[in-house]
Amino acid sequence: MMKKLFLLLALFSTMIAYAEKKPKKNKKPNVLFITVDDLNTHIPLFGYNEVITPNIDKLANEGILFNQAFCQYPVCGPSRASFLTSMYPMQTKILTNGPHVIDTRPDAVSIGKVFKDNDYWVANTGKVYHPHSEDFEWDATRKLKMEDNDLVLHLRDKFEAEYGTIDTPEEKKAWKILSAQYAEDDRQGGHALPLPIKDGVPLEDDLNVTTFNEWMDEEAYGDKPFFIAYGFHKPHVQYTAPQRFFDMYPLEDIHPEKVPFDDWNEKPLIANWKRYEAFEDVYFGLSQMDARKRYMQGYYACITYIDDLLGQLITKLKEKNLYEDTIIVFFSDHGYHMGNHFLYGKVSLYEESAKSPLIIRVPGNKHNGEQVNKTVELLDVFPTVTDLVDIETPVTVKGESLTTLLDNPEDKNFDKVALTYAKRGQLVGKSVRTNRYRYTQWGDDEKVAELYDYEKDPKEYKNLIYDASYTDVLKEMRAIYKEKIEECEALEIQGK
Repeated sequence: MMKKLFLLLALFSTMIAYAEKKPKKNKKPNVLFITVDDLNTHIPLFGYNEVITPNIDKLANEGILFNQAFCQYPVCGPSRASFLTSMYPMQTKILTNGPHVIDTRPDAVSIGKVFKDNDYWVANTGKVYHPHSEDFEWDATRKLKMEDNDLVLHLRDKFEAEYGTIDTPEEKKAWKILSAQYAEDDRQGGHALPLPIKDGVPLEDDLNVTTFNEWMDEEAYGDKPFFIAYGFHKPHVQYTAPQRFFDMYPLEDIHPEKVPFDDWNEKPLIANWKRYEAFEDVYFGLSQMDARKRYMQGYYACITYIDDLLGQLITKLKEKNLYEDTIIVFFSDHGYHMGNHFLYGKVSLYEESAKSPLIIRVPGNKHNGEQVNKTVELLDVFPTVTDLVDIETPVTVKGESLTTLLDNPEDKNFDKVALTYAKRGQLVGKSVRTNRYRYTQWGDDEKVAELYDYEKDPKEYKNLIYDASYTDVLKEMRAIYKEKIEECEALEIQGK
């Protein structure tokens, strides 16, 4: 009898030990939340087949591409404050890169904090949150640092090509004097410089991949599901990428699209943005094609660079058998002008600046590989992800979950308007985008406005504000504009 009892106890102990080691069946899916800085829609998914992005293309084919996703403010800080809290800029009270949500709206809750509060292992590497704006402490962040800034790395290559390896006292002294002038490389882009770097030199985005790989190899998340906020810095200026990516875009193969000289005849001049002044040799209305090609070469090289790194992330997930357990969200904080409308950079209310490539991959979704052509907003990503993992969405969230579109990309019941802001001094421009039209108004004067029909004019060359055949459309869009703004500028959050 005692022998049987011991056998039963041993068997029971073994079962308990096995149960403790066995993965939980109800473990929630992981989330890889990828943001890209300044990536516009100049990629094959949107018809720019000369740009090389095999990994972004593949992710879209294995997920769902949203063709009409729009940011709420085309600048890093305000846009990130918006989509990370799912609140509109007038609600976050952030319309510049300076303030932080934790100061302006302490009641707002960021997506990362929601996942941490729901027992996820949360980590952050790269540029996702605007610096010093987190409302909680991450379980892990990147610790690796670049030895030199982008400009110094670029100049060192040029120095060594002309003078040889820096290993003699004379060369070291000369290089020290030169590099000391560039202790700051103007990362935020007072100037825009295409900067090829010698292959094999780790840049900021490479360090993010190294950090991500370490987390995966060490299983830093333990037995918890993970939420990793991963931010690509490129293609933000400076246009820094390894030389091999510049080599993929010979200048003679780059053909900038010409802009009509009368493009601004019917546009309000306040809609213009002076960002082009940071681009050497490029002037409003007199865009020099050779200079434009150099900037496009650098920008496209950076896009292909981060595409390569994206492929490395996905490869690592597959190596660790995590790919089919991980939801991947991929999007840019806003778009970017590369010469259209004679504009360079962001902070406009046109498509190139306001639109973001958005991809959501949910493992096992039967609609993966399809596309959504309905208008959505970046602040919709937050409630979509929390819905997908069955986490309660905070009452402060103003976005709309896109899960119905993931279940049915042609859902006829889904219909919303995207709202985007941009400032000119103290004057605020506001723009609403439906599936077909955009109406923009600068301040309270309805005469300082724009109307575009994207079915007939996808490049926004024709402002229809005074076109008699669009009188009814204009009236309807102004009504939509007023209703959307009233809804999205209410500071009080329902339910609080």
